[in-house]
Amino acid sequence: MKIFFDFYEIAITKGKSIGIYNYALSVLRNLALNDKLKILVACSGENADQISKIERVEVLEVNREYPNFQKRLLWRSYNAINMATKYECDIYYSPKGFAPGFVRRKRAPYIVLTVHDMIPFYYKSHFPGHFGAFENMFVTKSLYHSIKVANEVITISNYSKEMIKQHCNRKNGIEVIYNGVNSFSFGSNGETECAPYIFSITSSLPHKNRENLLKGYIEYRKNNAEALPLKLCGLDPKWLGDAYQDQGIECMGFVDEKTLMSLYRNARLFVFIPLIEGFGFPPFEAMSFGTPSLVSDIPVFREILGPMVKYVDPLDCKTIGNAIKETLDDKQFRQNFDRESPKFLQKYSWKDCSNEISELFEKVVGNSKSSTNESLELNK
Repeated sequence: MKIFFDFYEIAITKGKSIGIYNYALSVLRNLALNDKLKILVACSGENADQISKIERVEVLEVNREYPNFQKRLLWRSYNAINMATKYECDIYYSPKGFAPGFVRRKRAPYIVLTVHDMIPFYYKSHFPGHFGAFENMFVTKSLYHSIKVANEVITISNYSKEMIKQHCNRKNGIEVIYNGVNSFSFGSNGETECAPYIFSITSSLPHKNRENLLKGYIEYRKNNAEALPLKLCGLDPKWLGDAYQDQGIECMGFVDEKTLMSLYRNARLFVFIPLIEGFGFPPFEAMSFGTPSLVSDIPVFREILGPMVKYVDPLDCKTIGNAIKETLDDKQFRQNFDRESPKFLQKYSWKDCSNEISELFEKVVGNSKSSTNESLELNK
């Protein structure tokens, strides 16, 4: 089976989330291990060198530079599906969630997408002014159209599946395939022991809930003479503001992978309280380093993290402060976490994720061939 893997609009330095980049690369690496698949990867030169290191994939460099808006629009409208057709692919696959063309295809290449979340629709109703009217309209309409024309839609949680049904009125052809989680080794890894601290990741995006995170931490400090400092990354220090100076908060901005791993590994507690997510990698990453998490009490976290974390109302700053203290002091929770987390992480593997995606590809092609044969029989 020949797969056209669309990496063209994805780059680690572009867009609002490196999560999709990491997802796409992890899925690609594991699909490439399947000797039943021939994988052609369309990409810009920005990713060509990295992707060419993966064995058993053929790189199709569309442009040397990352495409501008006009080129991306032409790609989605015509060029992507035309290239997939030219190379006689059975499946066009987009890990970013946008479909090429204008109608649902009745012949190869059939369109399969991974839609990670419906957060653009959340912004449209909750933060309509953040990205501007045109961007809100363009992204939500593109996502709605893509879900409508795809032969199959993959999504990464049952929560996201329900949101797709709600916003796009698509009832069938939605498959939940959980993400994998990169595994890291527990322990100090030879690092010098440092003073204890709390670690958190946020951003300037409203749904990441930075204000309530910071206010909740201040509440924790108010009632604890020996409060641990907070190390914060993902947020430009200029966003911190004067109100949070001299409050035990170290805003580290954007850090490299080695620093991020060290921050996870050495933290006493990881705090992650967004208002909405499609999946949410950070608590799993913290878990991989043996660090427990306090997270938002939202449906998707209840679904994927279960009893392995502590939950808190992300809108109640006083409760957030109390929950930080209670989680740090809960020895029974910590013992359970240390015992159960390695086994829990095994539920989320990139190998299983990619195998399920591959099986879905086979199902799409097989169903389409069956439908064609039935039509031929009826026309005899």
